Amino acid sequence: MSTKLRGAVFGAGNMGRHHIRIMDAHPDVDLVAIVDPDVERAKQHPSAAHTPVFASVEDMPDVDLAIVAIPTQYHLEAGLALMNRGINILIEKPLAGNPEDARTLVDAAKSAGVILATGHVERFNPAVNTLARLIDEPLFISIERLSPYTPRIQDSVVFDLTIHDIDLACWLAGGYPSEIAASGTKVYSDTIDAASSVLKFPNGCVVTLQTSRITNDKIRRISVSEKDRFLVADTLHQSIEVRKQAEVSYKSKNEEITFAQTSVVESLTIDKSGEPLRKELDDFLNAIRTGGKPTVDGEAGLAAVELAHKIEALCL
Repeated sequence: MSTKLRGAVFGAGNMGRHHIRIMDAHPDVDLVAIVDPDVERAKQHPSAAHTPVFASVEDMPDVDLAIVAIPTQYHLEAGLALMNRGINILIEKPLAGNPEDARTLVDAAKSAGVILATGHVERFNPAVNTLARLIDEPLFISIERLSPYTPRIQDSVVFDLTIHDIDLACWLAGGYPSEIAASGTKVYSDTIDAASSVLKFPNGCVVTLQTSRITNDKIRRISVSEKDRFLVADTLHQSIEVRKQAEVSYKSKNEEITFAQTSVVESLTIDKSGEPLRKELDDFLNAIRTGGKPTVDGEAGLAAVELAHKIEALCL
């Protein structure tokens, strides 16, 4: 591209440091600002050696785009401050901590004429992306996201983990659920640590979401049942199996040898090149360049927050 876009990353914590690294290495973006109230922490990032660090949005220079990767409770304030300056923004999931704030961000982006993207990076996971292209008419989808406990996380498991799969459910099933059921339990924290949800969509597809942060093993699996196929994606180890119904039989002339095959299992090759966060940034940049919609726009982020809010209320 002939002209690089000027970019900033707001937040240098757990997710922010990865966004800083990705943006700093991107050939089509000049990272001109790292913004974090904890200036000293931000200065520890290697990119801070050649990129200035600012304590607030008000202090940073003009940029074309910014990524907001700070605690959820500050998304509204930071997002509005950036959009008031005419800056296109990508806000890490969840878009906001409640539907009202999420709607305010979506409406503000429209009023300011800027692009608002939501950081649901699982959409750019190679296994998930491949699975989405394979699915024809899903009847039943099961999504499992199980992890060990992480004390630093303050959000409930619904807003921390389930929200990833809420977005995937709406994307893969195609729409917004008409019925929701959910239940959850508290184990290690004062909020929900494990949740089980069932979403039924207008087209008849049923999606179950199993989410836990009380599990020793880390599991990321999506199973899809169709009329004649069963697809299983391990999104952690990047593998997909497709099981197809088949009826093939053989019997020798003397009938001493028989053979029957009732199903066929295919293991697919997945293109694992490219880091999902880099692909997410590429998608955001393309939307800015073309004036189009990012893959996960503000409306998709709002839908995920609305559903997470409803599921969390059922779990409490």
